[in-house]
Amino acid sequence: MNRTWDVIFFHPDRKKTAPNRIVNQPMECNDGDAFGSPTDLTFQRYQNLAKGQAGIIFFEAMTISYESRARKNQLGISEDTAVGLERLLKEMRKINGESLIFFQLDHSGSLSHPEFSKAVSMSPTGGEGIHVLSEKEIDDIGFKMAKAAVIARDVGADGIDFKHCHGYLCSEMIRPANTRPDRYGNSFDNRTRFFRETTQKIQEAIRDRSFIIGTRYSVYEGIPGGFGTPGPGEVIEDLSESIAFAELMEKLGMDYVNVSAGIPATTPEIVRPTKSYPEGVYRHFGWAKAVKDAVGIPVIGSGYSYLRDGKNKLKEPDPRRKELCLLGREKPERWTCGSGGYWAAIPCRSFVCKKNIEPGSRFDQFLHCVRRLQPPHEVPETGWLYGL
Repeated sequence: MNRTWDVIFFHPDRKKTAPNRIVNQPMECNDGDAFGSPTDLTFQRYQNLAKGQAGIIFFEAMTISYESRARKNQLGISEDTAVGLERLLKEMRKINGESLIFFQLDHSGSLSHPEFSKAVSMSPTGGEGIHVLSEKEIDDIGFKMAKAAVIARDVGADGIDFKHCHGYLCSEMIRPANTRPDRYGNSFDNRTRFFRETTQKIQEAIRDRSFIIGTRYSVYEGIPGGFGTPGPGEVIEDLSESIAFAELMEKLGMDYVNVSAGIPATTPEIVRPTKSYPEGVYRHFGWAKAVKDAVGIPVIGSGYSYLRDGKNKLKEPDPRRKELCLLGREKPERWTCGSGGYWAAIPCRSFVCKKNIEPGSRFDQFLHCVRRLQPPHEVPETGWLYGL
């Protein structure tokens, strides 16, 4: 790739470098085979993403339990799918050997489709046929997560995302509505117990600090008792626990925080701004900034698709918060993310700029704003993309 600037994505001693700050966020397309292995269509999608040369490419949510999955042809991560996943990664790296590739590990929980899988939850939901998990079953899911992380490493992924967003099982665990009477419910300490213990299981199983581990979570779900609210029956946004959870990630030694919001099946316009609510992108800016101000590890933002190539109805960001705005000269499809994925920027203090941004470069195709550039227009450690 003919780059004009580089960044060190993670701490230099981890020896993981992303070629740029653009991220392909996870996006499911339901095109695996009957056993969760990638098909020709899956290969085509991810090869296209590799051609886009984003700094980081997230694989979509990959179920660790094919018994409980949200989509019939959802990709899975297991010993049975490892061969196909390894072959897919090799094909991607033939096209682009610089992008970092992360697998998102997922359990669908109560969103598992009852027609072809088993729906489970942390606490009674009132839904017919939804099984409430026992403590032992929860513990077993933790071991499956760790095993899946090892498979991700063995097939060649650079890291994983321990999914805690969008209404799936792990996000059910941490929300205030989880009022289980045992060690996995009620208090924040109990609701984050699975996260803490499973993170430790993953780290002990991997034993390789160059393998990147992080978590994507919904800072505010927008439902009564959802994460980002002050209690089981509350819906008003309160980010106290959301910030505490990000701080917990850093304390546990995670390498990044991936900030999202909402539940696609319930509060879709919180997840991704639309034509009827374009200003939602500003809320994502605010959520990402709140997390960024609280932690020192890299923070990945979400919901920026609506920015597109500048053809949107959003008002100009506050000019005092930026000193450079570039709007692309090249065709945006050169960096499109394939079948409906989202672009995101990574605002983070630990970035180290190694080269200057040059006018007319391939990166000019993005609408992005960098705050308070210093001569000769190098991106400082506190620089933000997209006017954050």
